[in-house]
Amino acid sequence: MSPYLRTVKTSSGATAVQIVHSSRRGSRDIEHLGSAHDDVELELLKAAARQRLAAGQGVLDLSLDTGAPGGPLPITGSQMGCLLDALQHAYRVLGFDQATGGDKVFGQLVIARINRAGQQA
Repeated sequence: MSPYLRTVKTSSGATAVQIVHSSRRGSRDIEHLGSAHDDVELELLKAAARQRLAAGQGVLDLSLDTGAPGGPLPITGSQMGCLLDALQHAYRVLGFDQATGGDKVFGQLVIARINRAGQQA
C-alpha cells in the first residue's frame, strides 16, 4: 500500500498532520509532520505533506502536442470505432432501421444502450 496523508485531532485540540507508511503485514510507520492550531497552518502542513508524498515522482513526458493549454486533447484513434461499426451493422441486419422508419436518434440510443449494458457486464 502506498503512503497516505492523514490528520488526527490531538488532546490539546490541535490537528496533527501525518504521513502513514503501511506494509502488507499490517504494521505502520507514521511520520509526524507537525500540528496545526488553525486552518492556515493546517493547509500549509497538508501542502508540505503532499510535496513529500510526490517527491521523486517526476512528470512523465509523453511528447504529446496538446495544442492550446487547457484545451481538449486531440483524438488520434479509437478502438470503439470497430465496436460501434459492428453494433450499427447488427442494427441494420436485424431490420431495426426500417422498423423505426430510419429514425437515426432512436438508432443511436439503442446502440448506446447496448454498449452501456456491455460495459456493465
